Amino acid sequence: MSTFGDAPALRHPAQATTLPGFPPGVEPGQVLKEQPWYKWHAPYDEIRSVQTDRLGTVQDLIALALDAARPGPLKAVSICSGQARDLLPMLINHPRGHDVAVRMIELEPLNASFLYGALGSTDLTDVEVVVADAGLTDAYLGAVPADLVLVTGPFANIGADDLQRTVRMLPQLCAPGAVVVWSTYGAGLSELDALLAAFGATGFTEMTLVKPGSVDSSQPSAVIATGDEDLDGELFEGGEFAAGAHRFEGTPLDLVPGERLFTFRL
Repeated sequence: MSTFGDAPALRHPAQATTLPGFPPGVEPGQVLKEQPWYKWHAPYDEIRSVQTDRLGTVQDLIALALDAARPGPLKAVSICSGQARDLLPMLINHPRGHDVAVRMIELEPLNASFLYGALGSTDLTDVEVVVADAGLTDAYLGAVPADLVLVTGPFANIGADDLQRTVRMLPQLCAPGAVVVWSTYGAGLSELDALLAAFGATGFTEMTLVKPGSVDSSQPSAVIATGDEDLDGELFEGGEFAAGAHRFEGTPLDLVPGERLFTFRL
């Protein structure tokens, strides 16, 4: 039984290594077509790319959060988890990884199926993969308050108002002392100062901040275009990003169902 209450773990140690069924939201026989947000992950397969630089930085921040976490069982939520290339390796390899019960929320079914399949080769037993809109609070019912909250994609792909609203609502997702690991890039960098101010105004203190240009980023090579102009702009242009870890020292709030945090602008 998962630590998320009534939500079952994907696999029990006594069961076979093949995961049964499909991620919630993916139906048997459903044809999963390759979409831009699936192709967006292609540069993570390169030895060196803009995305692998950002990924490594985020993984370092997750390790920092797990190193500093209280003893005992932990909860985490990954907002717009994609293929979870940031969190999943840390759960496997970090000494505290098996202490963490995780809900990974991803709207793109093919990404969720990729992640769901990857879990089958691990001994992780307390991970949920949920196909749902992470911009709605309903996706977090039963999984919060969490000790670790990952927001490593949305801030680069939502508007300024949604960014402010999301940070203001993070106390609904956070346990006392929770750590929020985040990143932003591309157009999202124009809102970096506002983002940092919003964290400060909402009861968060900065643990670590990686500023744009502080990591030597290189252009990706041999990347397949998605066919989406906005996503290809992220794949092939620029390279600067910001990332950070903020600790929640405010007062947690009850989760209010049916509320919207953000809407992706892509």
